[in-house]
Amino acid sequence: MALLRLGGLRELLKGLVDDVAVVWPEDVSHHLPEGHRPEDVMPDVRSVIVHITALKHTVGRYRPGGWWNNRYEHVRAVNKAISAFLSELGHKTVCPSPWGHNRRTLMPKLQFKPLAVLAGMGWMGKNNLVIHPVFGPRIVIGVVLTDARIERARRPRLEDGCGDCDACLHVCPIGALRPDGSFDRFRCYHRRRILNKPCRFVCMRVCPIGAEYEC
Repeated sequence: MALLRLGGLRELLKGLVDDVAVVWPEDVSHHLPEGHRPEDVMPDVRSVIVHITALKHTVGRYRPGGWWNNRYEHVRAVNKAISAFLSELGHKTVCPSPWGHNRRTLMPKLQFKPLAVLAGMGWMGKNNLVIHPVFGPRIVIGVVLTDARIERARRPRLEDGCGDCDACLHVCPIGALRPDGSFDRFRCYHRRRILNKPCRFVCMRVCPIGAEYEC
């Protein structure tokens, strides 16, 4: 089948997402752990679409309330638009769930953050979040797998932009982020149980990159 132009996808998503990139599975799979690669979710995958939206741009978009109430509704809406577009062209899609983690390991079948980094959309911050160069960590990531061959974005991987800043390592109220840079995903996951109140995501809010998109 003919190579689909990335420009068509960007035009479709204009005003819906803030950033989009496409990578091919053969470019990224060797960087990902076995069992957590695009082809493990969709054996005939030929392109991986990664889209990013600033959390601020999801506030009140689908239901009353802040980004917490809207972020995954937004991902589903974007995925639906992409899937409908590709279906009309005769292609299949699979939209992995951002919730889909293993309760024992807390690891999803397909990890969105490494894909965003490999697509050149940001770097892994010390807070274990993807840091977008414009929006910082205040983003929501979505991924669509498809059997369509879509033009790659060919964006270079971004260098670590955190430098000497380690503000996020000193604000976690439950010690999931430690000054030595280690991360306890289980403490983070059970934060409400430990704190008995919302944590307010201070590890994200303290990041100076993209601070103007705080919401």
